Amino acid sequence: MKTLDWLYRFRLIPWFMMALLIPPQVWPASWWLDVRSVIVSDVRVGEQTVLVVERKVKRAFRGAWNATIMQWDGSGWVTFCNAHGSSNYSTEARFPVPLTLKWWTDAQCHELPAGRYKMHTTWRVLDLPLMPDKIVEVDSNVWEVRS
Repeated sequence: MKTLDWLYRFRLIPWFMMALLIPPQVWPASWWLDVRSVIVSDVRVGEQTVLVVERKVKRAFRGAWNATIMQWDGSGWVTFCNAHGSSNYSTEARFPVPLTLKWWTDAQCHELPAGRYKMHTTWRVLDLPLMPDKIVEVDSNVWEVRS
């Protein structure tokens, strides 16, 4: 009880509460998920598009993801397809072999016509107590689908 009286007397209770609540607020998203690269291979129309992804799930979490595939139209990048969903991420999870664009986008964006493409993927770490959602984003290389 003397400690609480001392904290109150010196008006340190708000500072004490902030010291407890702020550190988790500033934890980066990479504390849960670290994505270093997404590399997509060139393919021919009709072939499976294969990815090489360097990522590590550091802590289990529930997350939402979004993958936007953009196509070069000669003047700029135009959104070709958006895929989204949610998943439970665990430290033991591994990618399938081969890792395909069909799997990456949950079969929402996998049949691409001839052209140049790039992809932006976003993960949102959800349901963190006393914290806002954390966001991880990565851009792929530019790849080509040839006819």
